[in-house]
Amino acid sequence: MEDQDRRSMVSGISEATSTSSELIAKTHHSVIATCNWNNSLAVIKRFNHHDNPRTFQRWRDEANALGLAGAHEHLTCILASDPKNLTITLRHEPGRSLDLYIDSAKNSTLSVSDSHFIWKQTATALAFLHSKHIIHDDVKPDNIVFSPLPQPRAVLIDFGAALIYPSTLPFNGWTPSGTPPYAPPEFFQKRKDYAGDVWGLGVTMLFCFGYTSLPAGDWILPHVFEDEDVKSDMVAWLDEVEKLRKTILDGSTQLLAEMLQSDPCVRIKSGELAERLRV
Repeated sequence: MEDQDRRSMVSGISEATSTSSELIAKTHHSVIATCNWNNSLAVIKRFNHHDNPRTFQRWRDEANALGLAGAHEHLTCILASDPKNLTITLRHEPGRSLDLYIDSAKNSTLSVSDSHFIWKQTATALAFLHSKHIIHDDVKPDNIVFSPLPQPRAVLIDFGAALIYPSTLPFNGWTPSGTPPYAPPEFFQKRKDYAGDVWGLGVTMLFCFGYTSLPAGDWILPHVFEDEDVKSDMVAWLDEVEKLRKTILDGSTQLLAEMLQSDPCVRIKSGELAERLRV
């Protein structure tokens, strides 16, 4: 694809001039580091494997989802994208991802008060995202950055798996993206919906509030359709979540239980969740 064609794929987003300084994360698909952008601290995501046509598609899809999402206090914000170098520059978010707020037994060290802030703010972010017809599709502790000071603030990051207008996906357009312990029951039916984000946040909050240690499921999601042992691992985890859900059906935790309904049609919607958490 010619550079001119690439530049036309994502409109309204300027290229960034940035210099990497500190490594944040490194995966098979990308390298994420801090950078200087317009004399301010920012984050740059550099996509690997430029010779693979799917790399440009991943860059384009993520940049498009971030651009459509726009600005929200509790969502990561795109500052620039570069189709030539396949980079995305993002606002720097202070704090640490939730999976780092753990003790030696991998139990959450977050206070109940901070957990409520995370719950409320991330639910608000999901409601906003869903109103834009975007599914995040990978809500988990690793993808929520939290800083308790100066004011508690949670930010949902990483749009690498995000889907735009999921109802318009072509037949067989479903992909087995996500992270094993946070994938909803409807994954088995190859369904992608906004309800899956609510489920992912529900499992995340089970961890934050101390009902479970940081989930450690290490099965490979696509293999649940091919390997009975892998399928059994996921079913066993979903059964465990259901047992936990039944213990929180009353009182102040009832709303959390509604996020973990196994039937996505019954599961509480993000808009209602955000509204009820405002009370």
